[in-house]
Amino acid sequence: MKRFLFLLSYLTAISLITAFILYGIITPKPVGEKVVEIKYGTPVPEIAEILEREGVINSRYLFLILHAFLRGKLEAGEYEFKGNLSLYEVYKILEEGRARLYKIVVKEGDDLFDIAKNLEKNKICKAKDFLRYAFSEEVVKRYNLDVPSMEGFLFPDTYYFSKNTHPLKVIDVMYKNFLEKTENLRKHLEEKNLSLEVWVTIASMVEKETFLKEEKPLIAAVIYNRLRRGMKLQIDPTVIYVAKRRGLWRGRLLKRFFYIDDPYNTYLYFGLPPGPISNPGLDSLKASLFPAKVDYLYFVADRYGRKHYFARTYVEHLRNMRRARR
Repeated sequence: MKRFLFLLSYLTAISLITAFILYGIITPKPVGEKVVEIKYGTPVPEIAEILEREGVINSRYLFLILHAFLRGKLEAGEYEFKGNLSLYEVYKILEEGRARLYKIVVKEGDDLFDIAKNLEKNKICKAKDFLRYAFSEEVVKRYNLDVPSMEGFLFPDTYYFSKNTHPLKVIDVMYKNFLEKTENLRKHLEEKNLSLEVWVTIASMVEKETFLKEEKPLIAAVIYNRLRRGMKLQIDPTVIYVAKRRGLWRGRLLKRFFYIDDPYNTYLYFGLPPGPISNPGLDSLKASLFPAKVDYLYFVADRYGRKHYFARTYVEHLRNMRRARR
């Protein structure tokens, strides 16, 4: 009989504790407008402490008990809480990543350094963290790409991210967008005998050389023609990219940059650079697939950078250079 009473008392105590926990988890709590920022990498106990301190939940311990059962992945970000919210509802908001979103615009021709600066400016993630992952061999291998970085494969577009989004998530969203937007174009790679990496690398140089849609197939043609003839490409934007890689870029193309020994320097090395030098848009990607049928080998921009003059011979190119300076 004593054993039965002890068991009954034990079960009653367990039931009461369980009821207390459930009551604490599902009972709504009035929350005035609260904005809480959770940085990526923040451990769950610290998240619970932040929420309790900000008055979003009553007990960090109940939050941790709920997490022990649900084992959800809580997303970093900037969250806005208001109204009557139960602890369970708060947990689900973090688990589903329902954070405030901020607009990020990646322009055609932006490189990884431009994107990193933009992300940090908008507090999405730190520039150095983004660049570390974007230049990581392991990250590149994850997407089965044969290039040194994710350069070229983060599609120019408008994105919406929450503050403190992990750089890997940013990269994943932008790369998947690249795959989606280029699906129809990629179908032509086999018939053109082009690898994905070569195609995007050429498109990235076209993108940096001209913003005029009608000039892009002509620029692409010059690149292919020079490659076939075994000529150095001598693309100025590759030298700018070298300067950026070395932390030397201050907005001006200096003469000494042309002599930096770097595989991306197409004034020193023959053939294509190891990978793309920017993230090209659809017009440049199309031009890289379907270059103009011309035999131009040279081009030079006018003094205002508005258009290019094209030439078949070096003598003609010299005349265009004098013309461009006028």
